[in-house]
Amino acid sequence: MAGIGIKYLLGIDGGGTKTEFLLTDLNEKELSRVILGTSNPVNIGLENAKTVLRQGIEEVCRGIDHSQISVFAGLAGSSPSETKTEIHTFMREFGFGKCSNGTDADSALAVTLKGKDGVAVIMGTGIIAFCRSEGKIHRVGGRGYLIDKGTSGFRLGADALNTAFEYFDGRISDETIFRLVEKKLGKKLEACVSDIYAGGATFVASFAPIIFEAYNAGDKEAEKILDSASRETAKLINAANSYLKSNGKTIVCGGLSRQKDILMSAVSKYLNDGIKLEFSDEPMVAGAVLLAKSNIQGGE
Repeated sequence: MAGIGIKYLLGIDGGGTKTEFLLTDLNEKELSRVILGTSNPVNIGLENAKTVLRQGIEEVCRGIDHSQISVFAGLAGSSPSETKTEIHTFMREFGFGKCSNGTDADSALAVTLKGKDGVAVIMGTGIIAFCRSEGKIHRVGGRGYLIDKGTSGFRLGADALNTAFEYFDGRISDETIFRLVEKKLGKKLEACVSDIYAGGATFVASFAPIIFEAYNAGDKEAEKILDSASRETAKLINAANSYLKSNGKTIVCGGLSRQKDILMSAVSKYLNDGIKLEFSDEPMVAGAVLLAKSNIQGGE
């Protein structure tokens, strides 16, 4: 029987901001969890991504025989076949009993749709939608933070920073976002341009919560930013739903799904008739654990 000797499941979910490692027993009960920085090879390079993976695996699996572990690693930015192959080769070097890997989309589909047809929308540092319909997967968006529009951490964070500089320059009179940005920075805005560029996409995305905080305070600039992002997000979701051949759920996951109370109404008003959003509270790494479990029944 496949999977004899396997006692543990390891799910790895690598996004644009963080990489989460979750070790469980065969009933998916948590035993150990580690959270590190991004492992997206597009953003930090393949060798740096491997370094993050190695550190996380060593920490979360400390004291456990790797041959007793079934692992699935779902990493953003690993869809090119050569990248996926190289990561798989790297993962096999740890001597896991069962080993497979893919993208964060695999984890998202597992945790949201659980094998059924529908649309999974990942709102994290970036934004992407996947439609599963009659055995086929259709992708919409997900071309990276420099290209994608919509409700993503990077886009909202960049808008927060831009709005703060607009106030600093005297282009707008609304100071709410400016004050929140300076509070987060801990120093004057004009002294932080080099810090912002050095921090890259992950640092920019860390300013996204400011938009929601300002929105809850009734700030008009935040309202405009969220409305514009929601329009773009609805376009993405409408396009993904156009691939569905039958009824299916549209489920949002990822870091920004925690803002469901705001995003539900902001995005829904621009959706095509019949599309209703649901938000998943399960972390994407839980999907990676489910895929690690599926290895036992027939994975490598």
